[in-house]
Amino acid sequence: MTQPTAPRPHTRARTQLLVGLVPVLVVGVVLLVVLALRLGTTQEPLARASATATATVSDVADRTVSVTFTDADGADRDGRLELREAVDIPTGAEIAVQYDPAGGVVVYADGDAAHAAVQDVLFGIVLVALTVLVVGLLTGLRLVTRPRLVRAPATTATATHLVVRQGLLVRSWLELVTGRGVRWLPVHWSPELDRLRPGTAVTVHGDPATDPRVLPVVDGQQLWPSGRLRRSEPRGDIRQAPVDPTAADVGMARQLRGDVVAVALAPVVGLLWAYVDGSGPAGFAVATALAAAVLLWLPQLLGSSPASAADQG
Repeated sequence: MTQPTAPRPHTRARTQLLVGLVPVLVVGVVLLVVLALRLGTTQEPLARASATATATVSDVADRTVSVTFTDADGADRDGRLELREAVDIPTGAEIAVQYDPAGGVVVYADGDAAHAAVQDVLFGIVLVALTVLVVGLLTGLRLVTRPRLVRAPATTATATHLVVRQGLLVRSWLELVTGRGVRWLPVHWSPELDRLRPGTAVTVHGDPATDPRVLPVVDGQQLWPSGRLRRSEPRGDIRQAPVDPTAADVGMARQLRGDVVAVALAPVVGLLWAYVDGSGPAGFAVATALAAAVLLWLPQLLGSSPASAADQG
């Protein structure tokens, strides 16, 4: 008796996920190295300011506070405290300062520009590391869990290929008609989808009635889900995809040409971040680079559809 042929692994979906992951990893590592070097430079003046004293405010000019204090040797010294933002400090007020015993007029205090700069760099390191960790974890879970869906018992449903546009994102969906109702499943694109005639019977690993994710098989090809199975129609502009019996695979270069449009939003994210955080040009550069990588990765995780995007254009 001839054994049934095992469905082909969805290599394109695996490639798409890795193509989205690599830029995030590269940008993340580069940013972490740059920020680590920046942290050392930013902390250096504070490390030299190992002595402390109580200083008296003698003058305030915008963000510069002039102070006088007596150092550890009993000598009177003048100092200058730089703030990130102008603060109303009365003349004669006393504040605790750090200073360099070897000399210099710049002194430091909690909340000043120097301490804020260190906090910005530390927060940047945490943000970049957390982003890389989350992106890597979500992508890794997809790569590990999706192939395992083929182990679930197989059922049969009739399938129709739909194209759904939500803003800049275009995804392929399968409308699955089962004995317990209609379900909608987003899937990573494959040329077999464009060759699928509406209402064709397909094999589905898993139970569409109860399982949050199932694995359809079309023409012997696994189709990895790019999201959860839904009981209601997806949001967005929905249409039935045209059938192309000669549809062939589409290179990842074409895929990225469509997805890279979203990267144009990265400078907007950078500007917003720099404004809210007050980190200036450095914060803008870090946020823009990180946002660009994430905005390129997100469509790959959600299974953007290159051929369908071209049809919609």
